[in-house]
Amino acid sequence: MISQAIADAQKGTIGTDGIVKLLTATGEDREKLFQAARGARSRNFGNKVFTYGFVYFSTHCKNNCSFCYYRRSNTSLERYRKSKEEIVQLAGSLKDAGINMADLTMGEDPLMYANGYEKLLDIISSVRDSVGIPIMASPGAMPKDMFPKLRDAGADWFACYQETYDRELFSRMRLEQDYSNRMNQKIWSMEAGMLAEDGMMVGLGETPESRAETILRMGKLGCQQIRAMTFVPQSGTPMETVIPQNSDDE
Repeated sequence: MISQAIADAQKGTIGTDGIVKLLTATGEDREKLFQAARGARSRNFGNKVFTYGFVYFSTHCKNNCSFCYYRRSNTSLERYRKSKEEIVQLAGSLKDAGINMADLTMGEDPLMYANGYEKLLDIISSVRDSVGIPIMASPGAMPKDMFPKLRDAGADWFACYQETYDRELFSRMRLEQDYSNRMNQKIWSMEAGMLAEDGMMVGLGETPESRAETILRMGKLGCQQIRAMTFVPQSGTPMETVIPQNSDDE
């Protein structure tokens, strides 16, 4: 029954089967789920909204993810790299607008990785020193020894979305990438003293069971924030003809 699954979720004892029941709930059962979710939100956050804004500063990427518009094989787009001054200005405009945090986001750009990630670290420290806004860094997968340096440069958060914890699906989505290395990004960032964000994508071809397993795995990692995003097909990718799903699943 849905009530038992909700109770197990509230106690933190829910398993894969229970999560599947929640994810596939319909009608009256879905409204019970939403009501329980609203209660959890109220208890944890009250009537507050916390905002953060993205500063996308490089669309160059060495990866060839099958779902991403910025995959290296897509030659149909005009890529950019923003200057440090532009990035600082954009982060400042977020602060002026009352945004609580700047998410400095880029593709896995080899230029930003050169010379021990010199350019990336300089950008983060410049935003910290000039703007004074909390910073989330989203630079892609990094070596373990870079995380203390990222923290010292001024990153409060580190975001690296796994998209799915279904290894077979991961291998089809994130081509030529290592599953365990990407998962470890969250662990290494927390070990370095940062807060970590993980995320799953909905509509990649996953099953309710693999969604449930992804939710459980993200929870077990102990990340401070997780999110779900509905997949939107992009031109110039192997998945451009996939029919997008209803965002209700998100």
